[in-house]
Amino acid sequence: MDYEKYQRLVTGKIEESFTQWDAKKFVKESELYTFLHTLKGTAGTIGLHDLAEFCSAHLEILSPHDESVIPISSLKNFKKNILLLADGNKKERRNYVLPDLYVDHFDQETFILIIDDDLEFVTFTKELLEQLGAQVLIAMDGKRGIQQFYDLQPNMVMIDLQLPDMSGLDVFDQIRDTASDRHVVSILMSSNHSNKVISQAYEAGLMDFIRKPLELDLFLPYLFNRDKWRKGISQSITTDGLTGVGNRKRLDEMLMFCERLTQRSGVPFSVVMMDLDHFKSVNDTYGHPAGDEVLKAFSRIALEEKRETDYIFRYGGEEFVILVSGGKGEAYTFAERLHESFNNIIFEEGDRSFSVTFSAGIAEYEGRLEMLLIEADQALYQAKRTGRNQSVIFDKNLIEVKRKLQVIIIDDDFLIRTMLEEELRGWSLVDIELSVKMFKDGISFLAADWFDPDTHFIILLDGIMPGMDGLEVLERLKRRPDTNNILVSMMTARTSEQDIKSALWLGADDYIMKPFQKNEILTRIQNLSSRMF
Repeated sequence: MDYEKYQRLVTGKIEESFTQWDAKKFVKESELYTFLHTLKGTAGTIGLHDLAEFCSAHLEILSPHDESVIPISSLKNFKKNILLLADGNKKERRNYVLPDLYVDHFDQETFILIIDDDLEFVTFTKELLEQLGAQVLIAMDGKRGIQQFYDLQPNMVMIDLQLPDMSGLDVFDQIRDTASDRHVVSILMSSNHSNKVISQAYEAGLMDFIRKPLELDLFLPYLFNRDKWRKGISQSITTDGLTGVGNRKRLDEMLMFCERLTQRSGVPFSVVMMDLDHFKSVNDTYGHPAGDEVLKAFSRIALEEKRETDYIFRYGGEEFVILVSGGKGEAYTFAERLHESFNNIIFEEGDRSFSVTFSAGIAEYEGRLEMLLIEADQALYQAKRTGRNQSVIFDKNLIEVKRKLQVIIIDDDFLIRTMLEEELRGWSLVDIELSVKMFKDGISFLAADWFDPDTHFIILLDGIMPGMDGLEVLERLKRRPDTNNILVSMMTARTSEQDIKSALWLGADDYIMKPFQKNEILTRIQNLSSRMF
């Protein structure tokens, strides 16, 4: 039988289908499923077994009944590989050996957000950057990328020019001011590197333009250069660009100054740690620009109310710290005065108006500087747990209040569950109460009453389990309306590339390759928890 003849026909059919989809700019998921299902049977019949296996892998993550659309722009490498296999070739793989001096070049403060819908590109780039030591997060569309930028505050952002829901320039337009205030390294990426596109990127305020495909011999030194620049800026600037108050670096300096002053003069000082109540709902309801106006207004009022000997800092996100010259009683009086002034402000967004409150925790310096912020944070947590919009003074005679973190392990392998539980139970943080819960499958997890709104969750979810696989569990979990305090890390075999792609599409926050080392899991948990707290 003339297999080559039929292979040519298969190639022609593939080209014809992509030509039709190119004209529409998208393909329905059910349509792509039918295409692959038919192609799988044909390929296996005429001896293209690698192509049949490729189709089979993709069919596992597609639904024949889902009418949602997939942008053709995200299927470039898919098309390239499927045509290679139709021609009888093995799937092309990118191989890059990372020089030893590049491994772990970044420290854990290097946090990169990639906003790109090319599944194969983001999978490769994420793994590469993590080998360099960076923390990496991926968003597959513009809307999710904007949300993750504001929620998780990366210090580098890589944005593809063409996204399913908006352009990369539109994404940057919505984050530009905050990116500038935070001195975020902003990069636009595209295979279209015409002078017009590059000039548009620079005119929009982006820091750099990178061509696709990446030339790694140039790209990696470029990243190291920008990371060094970012750290230099961070070290030299002590003022928060958005609000005009001191930043975290300045807070550390002033804490030591106040300690020395107290030790010399005997005059006490206290910390007031404040958190704007339900601030995420302000951003979600009225938009991030409105949220920025709230932060600016709070800072302005606090600067007006404080005395010359008091100092205010933006601690991070919607949290602020004020160093008050005096004991905890004076600090409490200041916090209550600030409540009265700030709570009366009416904010307006379009034809809607709203007000915002804040919670405060207070602690007085008693000889242990390293415990001062922890005690203030515990008092703040108590204020939030007991109703918000109030000030609470830390009392060491009361039961210590800690933030709660629960790690949930969902894996059908008993040995994996046991190993992870033993490793995690030996880990502790001074201001976090850690607990571990285990489930042998996704069905029992979804049926259990595990959720607590006052607890933060990190879920380690196995990709392949009997009864219900991890991707379906992830999809159902992400449908919940109360997932703001939940991060999900998929655990998958290194050869299961499709699991990774599907998990990212469904909203996974991280993924872990099997097999793994115990200390690798602990590092991942530490990195994820640092994003939450």
